[in-house]
Amino acid sequence: IEKFADTKIKNFSSGMYARLAFSISIQINPDILLIDEILAVGDINFVKKSYNEFLKFREMDKTIIFVSHSLDHIKNLCDRAVLLDSGKIEIIGNPQKVIEHYTNANRT
Repeated sequence: IEKFADTKIKNFSSGMYARLAFSISIQINPDILLIDEILAVGDINFVKKSYNEFLKFREMDKTIIFVSHSLDHIKNLCDRAVLLDSGKIEIIGNPQKVIEHYTNANRT
């Protein structure tokens, strides 16, 4: 995003805006980080950097609320998972168990 430093934010794409917001969020070193689908935007380099930042936060025992549809990311990054259905908690617990419940459920 450095090469767009002189670009007005109103001209940023949604991916550029998300990367900027994430970069600012991690710089303030919060105790709780709320992330919604951040690994779904950006190029592979951004995804790798973001993933590494998540791991650093985990090592510091920070709380990350990570919203994602990526089962692999949930399995690899999360200690606990929640499956929501129409805004209601369907299951909460071990990520692998939640993923198994999700994949085995009769979804229409």
